[in-house]
Amino acid sequence: ALFIQSAVRLRLGESQAALSLAEQSLAIFTELNDQEQNARTWNLLGVIEFQKSNYADAVKLFHKAVQIDDRSAKYLTNLGSARNGLGDIREAAECFERAIECDPRCADARTYLGILHLQQGRLEEAGAALRAAVIDAPKSVLALLNLGNLYRELGEFDQAAKHYETALSIDPDYPEALLNLGVVCCEQGRFADAVPHLRRAAALRPRVAMIHLDLADALRQVGDHAGAVQSYQRALSFQASSFDGWLGLGQSNAKLERWADAIASFQKAVSLQPSSAEAHFQLGQSYQRSGKANEAVRHLSVASTLNSQYRGSTTRDQP
Repeated sequence: ALFIQSAVRLRLGESQAALSLAEQSLAIFTELNDQEQNARTWNLLGVIEFQKSNYADAVKLFHKAVQIDDRSAKYLTNLGSARNGLGDIREAAECFERAIECDPRCADARTYLGILHLQQGRLEEAGAALRAAVIDAPKSVLALLNLGNLYRELGEFDQAAKHYETALSIDPDYPEALLNLGVVCCEQGRFADAVPHLRRAAALRPRVAMIHLDLADALRQVGDHAGAVQSYQRALSFQASSFDGWLGLGQSNAKLERWADAIASFQKAVSLQPSSAEAHFQLGQSYQRSGKANEAVRHLSVASTLNSQYRGSTTRDQP
């Protein structure tokens, strides 16, 4: 009963209560010498620490479960996930491979192994693992998401979008699928289609600057510059060092003919990347439109010089 209560508390997000109940449960099972329940409890304790990002402690706890039952694909998969959290990629892959040996239909192990291969650029192996995971667990949104990521990496955007859409048919509020589907739409030039996906992703992950930046870029592409300004400002409130954010904000302010705001944004972009010809050019243009000829000439000249240097470097690099 204590073990079940602990698992329930963990699902409710009450990690401290779950930890206390699991420790009590472990003491009882140890006294009874119930090894199977001991393994389940060590695994549960590992999950509790893993969810708190205490990966080193999670590894120790999952390892105790594996020591008792080294044929459990579940325990091996959890141990691999914790090792991956520590950055021990090789050891993590070994755990996932052992899990698959114990249970060839362990979709979680195949999914995590596929993700590791994808991160390492081993696309063929990633595809094999992720496709097998989707066959065994067709409703696994994580497997579908990463299979979509694989197709995106291969430049097969229609297939990528299809898998993100399938993931969203299972979980309509899956932020990563919404974000990646929006990005793929942008890569295909379908900016109007991207906006609702990115807007929903931003609502679900309001403190992630990258999502606001992607949404702002899509809004700028469809001509909604007022909306783009708001999204760029939100992004910059979380990541003030974003060159792309300041440049995009300046471009949308320029489209709205808010020259003072555009100048301020482009000045910030120039301060972040002084060698950007684009930032100097946009700043010079904004000075020109606001009647500040001297400043305009200076930045337009810098932009021209930087462009010439780039072209010269490119020419010299050619055989």
